[in-house]
Amino acid sequence: MSSISYYDKNSQNFYDRTLNVDVQDLYQRFLKYVPNQGQILDAGCGVGRDSKFFLSKGYDVVAFDGSLEMVKLTSNLLGTDALHMLFQDMNFSSEFDAVWANASLLHVPYENLRKVIEGFHKALLPSGILYASFKYGTSMRQTEDGIFFDMDAASIEPYLKGLFVPLEIWKSADTRSKVAPSPDKSWLNFIARRM
Repeated sequence: MSSISYYDKNSQNFYDRTLNVDVQDLYQRFLKYVPNQGQILDAGCGVGRDSKFFLSKGYDVVAFDGSLEMVKLTSNLLGTDALHMLFQDMNFSSEFDAVWANASLLHVPYENLRKVIEGFHKALLPSGILYASFKYGTSMRQTEDGIFFDMDAASIEPYLKGLFVPLEIWKSADTRSKVAPSPDKSWLNFIARRM
């Protein structure tokens, strides 16, 4: 099953499971780099939890997801339309102060990831910020929940080279995932600045 069809089929279950997950530590680490009332692109927004938080703090947010069912849930939650779009369909240019890609790039095949990151680079204003997270590891894994492309600190660097300067790269415990945890139950997180 493709990741998108998995999310389309399990959107309500995913909503129930993730809407109230506490990711305040991630928000704090990310937002210290984003100007007040800045523009944030929520790339692979899922059920809209993070977009809702950013909007509540006065940021301007554009949210999109590849799953139509997730887009519907996000639009309902936010009271404004999220975009139904794949990463490779992005065509933004110098519009955003920051891109937030929380647990969304982990479904992008390694051979396509550089192109997606180039799209984020194009979407960001000069010195814009990118946050992303992956299940921690070094290989592709197939589970009943889809295909996961794991990353560690060394394996992400070539994808950022020449586009972004890493500001923070850290590993955090995967205390929330009941579904498809990484082999050692951790996340790889990074914040990088556009070159």
